[in-house]
Amino acid sequence: MTKDKKFLFSEKPLFEEGGPSLQSVLLLGPPGVGKGTQGKLLSHIPGIFHLSSGDMFRELDEDSELGQLFNQYATRGEFVPDKITVKIWKEYLRSKIEMNFYNPETDLLILDGIPRNMTQAELLSPYINVLKILYMVCEDREVMFERIRGRAVKENRRDDADELVVRYRWDVYKRETEPLIDHYPQEMVRIIDADTIPADVLSQILSAIVPIQKTCFSPSPL
Repeated sequence: MTKDKKFLFSEKPLFEEGGPSLQSVLLLGPPGVGKGTQGKLLSHIPGIFHLSSGDMFRELDEDSELGQLFNQYATRGEFVPDKITVKIWKEYLRSKIEMNFYNPETDLLILDGIPRNMTQAELLSPYINVLKILYMVCEDREVMFERIRGRAVKENRRDDADELVVRYRWDVYKRETEPLIDHYPQEMVRIIDADTIPADVLSQILSAIVPIQKTCFSPSPL
C-alpha cells in the first residue's frame, strides 16, 4: 500500500485536509494501571490495531530525521514537543498501513499514550474520530506503584525502579493527561475497573468496543 493510497470511504488521502478520519478509541489511565497489559491483549484480536506511544518511539529509526529529533529530547529526559510527536505518529501509522499491519477500513484504532495532553488532542482531532474513552481506574495508588516496581524488575527498566521518576510521571499524568477526560462528552467515557485480574479488565474493555466494531466495520472474512 503506497502513501498516496485513497481509501474506499474517502476521495482524499489519509492525513490530507478533508481526508478520512480514523475510527478510534482512547485508552487512558495513570502509570501502572495496566494499559500496556491490556494493549498487548487487544493487539491479538482481529479488527483491532493497538498503537502505544512507547512502541511508536522505540521503533523510530535513530538515523532518520525524526529519530534524531526525538533523541535530542529523549537524551535530556524531556518530553518531545507536541507537534513533533504528532508528526511521528502520522509517519508511524503510514508505515503500519504500508506494511499491512493496520487497515483503517477494517480495524478499530486503539490509542494508548497519545494524545498525552489537550494540545495533542487538538492536533489529532482532524485525523481521528474518537468514539469512546476507556478510562482505566485503580483507587489504590500504591498498588499501581507496586506494579511499576514489578515491571522494573521483570523488564529491566531502570527508570521504573526510580521512585522519584515514577511519582513525577504520576504528577504529570494528573496535571496534563487526566484533564482529557473532561475534554470529551461524558457519555463517551467508560470507566474500567482496573483493580482486578487482567481477564476481567479485558472483558470490561471488550464490552465497550465490540459494539463499536459491529457498528463501524463490516465483518472481515477469516
